[in-house]
Amino acid sequence: MSTKNSRRKILLVTLEPVSSTMAGPAIRCLELAKQLSSEFEVELASPVTVSAEKQLPGEYPCGDSTIKIFTGLGRSALYSRAMENDVLVIQSNVLKPFPRLSELGKYLVVDLYDPYLFAVLVQYKDDPVAGSSSYRMMHAVLEKHMLSADFSICASEIQRDYWLGRYCALGRIDNAMYDFDPSMRKLIDVVPFGLQEKPIERTGDGKAIRNRRYGIGDDEKIMIWGGGIWDWFDPLTVIRAVERVKDRLPMLRLYFMGWKSPNPKVEVMGMAHRARQLATETGLIDKFVFFEEDWIPYEERVNYLLDADIAVSAHFDLPETRYSFRTRILDYLWAGLPVLSTGGDPLSEEIDREGAGMAMPYEDPDAWAEALVKLCDEDGLSKRFSEGALSLSEKYRWSRTSLALVNYCREPYHLPGFQRPTMPNLAERVRAVYSRGGTDLIVKRSKEIVSDLFK
Repeated sequence: MSTKNSRRKILLVTLEPVSSTMAGPAIRCLELAKQLSSEFEVELASPVTVSAEKQLPGEYPCGDSTIKIFTGLGRSALYSRAMENDVLVIQSNVLKPFPRLSELGKYLVVDLYDPYLFAVLVQYKDDPVAGSSSYRMMHAVLEKHMLSADFSICASEIQRDYWLGRYCALGRIDNAMYDFDPSMRKLIDVVPFGLQEKPIERTGDGKAIRNRRYGIGDDEKIMIWGGGIWDWFDPLTVIRAVERVKDRLPMLRLYFMGWKSPNPKVEVMGMAHRARQLATETGLIDKFVFFEEDWIPYEERVNYLLDADIAVSAHFDLPETRYSFRTRILDYLWAGLPVLSTGGDPLSEEIDREGAGMAMPYEDPDAWAEALVKLCDEDGLSKRFSEGALSLSEKYRWSRTSLALVNYCREPYHLPGFQRPTMPNLAERVRAVYSRGGTDLIVKRSKEIVSDLFK
């Protein structure tokens, strides 16, 4: 692979808009594409049409390489791009609108970093009819991805344990797979969300929150909530904590960095409305609590992070929390911000363990209020957490987190064939028993062998 024309071709596909304003899935696709582009010819595709003012360059520069970006692709155009590539890297909902991607004979990588079935349970909890339909549909979609993958990636070791269990239930972990790779790392490996290599620095005019909007100046302490307000998040506890400390900490400001998703198909969720309603009812709205109406452009988010003093993320005691990987928390580490985050997920627990912040109890505004007072009153504590955040951020550089995917693309493979688990027939059972103990064992276990057939 000494010339560009001989380099392997990789296509990454997301259903999210790839634009100047991106949510986590599109950010992950773009950043993985950047890491792959130094060794391979890389394309990034999305079916979502992007307005002219938000378009990224079609030939996206990345060091000495470029990434070709295609947006607004229909089925025919996307299948055409796929046929021109060797390896397809898709997120785990892509086969729903583009099922033929699994039938093209390409090496297929499925990104399982978002265990979205748990989020579906939360999102539709008040609508059992729509909830049942949506859950069963997305369960089938997820299963198709897992049955089709030649290799899959996830965001953490605890996620990998979850996916290994699902793969075992699907029959993809069997004798042939064990012979192929006993560790199962060739089936699924860990590719956490990552951080950019360079230290964080302001862009453009550097202005974001302070001295620009809402009357927030240099004397206020800004507590930032990065990203969106989804139904499985708990902004209410944080708002209630602000209400408790507003007299003790009159300079504290809670700033929500995202309101509307950049994906036009994703409506503002109920929890976002509930958060605004609570801030209004408590008299905190536009005084102590502020909501950014639009999604902050990806390259400009650094200015908002660098304006902040504290970073927060709050969730509920749910499987969604345990198996999630809070992508925007990594931005907090990159910015060296002390982090307050509900515990229960691997990243929040690591932040607490490594001295980058505190893992908070679920739905406990009093505990949050106490933590806020400590952070604002004790400069030494805030400084220690900031140093811990910067130290921990080194672990999550994209050049490190993407290695398992890069290695697969260097030497791709198809996994062994498999069959869905079924009970062995009589002849198979007899052969298996005979191989372990001959005729004597068959006679001894004959009643058991026959009864197994009727289970």
